[in-house]
Amino acid sequence: MKTILFTTLILLTTLAVQAQEERKFIRTGNSQFEEEKYLESEIEYRKALDKDKNSFEAQFNLGDALFKQEKYDEAIDQFNMLAGMEQSPENLAQVYHNLGNSYFVSQKYPESIEAYKNALRNNPQDDQTRYNLIAAQKMLQQQQQQQDQNKDQDKDQNKDQQNKDQQQQQDQKQQDSDGDGIPDEKEQQNEQGQQDKNQDTDQDGTPDYKDQDSDNDGRSDQQEAGENPNEPQDTDNDGTPDYRDLDSDNDGTPDSEEEQQNQNKNQQQQQQQQPQDGQMSKEDAQRLLNAIQQDEEKLQKEKRKAKAVQRTKTEKNW
Repeated sequence: MKTILFTTLILLTTLAVQAQEERKFIRTGNSQFEEEKYLESEIEYRKALDKDKNSFEAQFNLGDALFKQEKYDEAIDQFNMLAGMEQSPENLAQVYHNLGNSYFVSQKYPESIEAYKNALRNNPQDDQTRYNLIAAQKMLQQQQQQQDQNKDQDKDQNKDQQNKDQQQQQDQKQQDSDGDGIPDEKEQQNEQGQQDKNQDTDQDGTPDYKDQDSDNDGRSDQQEAGENPNEPQDTDNDGTPDYRDLDSDNDGTPDSEEEQQNQNKNQQQQQQQQPQDGQMSKEDAQRLLNAIQQDEEKLQKEKRKAKAVQRTKTEKNW
C-alpha cells in the first residue's frame, strides 16, 4: 500500500490588507515553519490571533504547526473549530483535508474517513484527498479484521482456560491423597457439606483427606467406605458416613470396641487352629493316637502268638 500523503497547506498572505502587526506575526510564523521550527511558528501564529481572533490564515497555520509537533488532539480541536467558522468551500476543503490527516495518524479511521468525505464535498476534484480516503478505508478494514481476530483469540483463550479449569476440577475430584479410595474433595467436606481442607474428625492434627482412619476407630476409611467410595456408606443412615462415625451401626457399642472384639476373636480362632510352642495340633494328635493304637494291636497280637508257643512246649509226650 502506498504511503499516505500528508499535506500541510500554508496559506499565503494574499488576502486584503490587514493590520500590520498581525501580518508581521503571520509572516514570521511562516518563516519559522519553513525552517521546521514548529514550536516557534505556533507562538507567532498565536500572537497573530491576539491581534485578530477571526484570522482564517492564522487559525489554519496554527493547526498545521500543532500537527507537525505531533500534538494531534490539539490539531483536531483546532481544525474542528475552524470548520465551524469558515464558509468558503475552498477553505473548508483544506480544513477537512488536514482534519482527516490528524484523525488518520491518531488511528481514528472512521472520523478520518468522514473528514475526507467532507473535504471532497467541498472540492470533488481533490485527488490527493480521494487517495487519502481510500487509504483510511483500507486501514479501517484492517483494524476491524484485527479486532475480530483479537476477539476470536480471546474466545479461544477463554475456552482453553475453561477447559483447563474443568480439567483441574476433575483432577481435584479424582485426587486421593491418603489412598483410601475416598476422593479428597469428599473428605474435605464438613458436616454442612462445605469445602474445608482442615476437616479433622478425630482431631489428631491430620486432616481427613490425608488420614487413612479419619475417626480413629481402628477401622480404615477404605474398609468403612463400602463398595462405592465416591459415596461412602452410612450404615445407620444418620447423615454421618461410617468413616467418620464412632458408632456406625448405632448399636451402642463404639466401633473401636467392636473392632477390638473382632481382632480378639480372630486371634483366638488362629490360636485354636495353630499349635502353641510345645503343643501338637489336633490333627497331629489324632495321627499319633492312631499310630499308637496300631502299635498296641500289633503288640497284643505278638503276645498272643508267644503264649500259644509256650503252651505247646509244656505239654508232655506220652
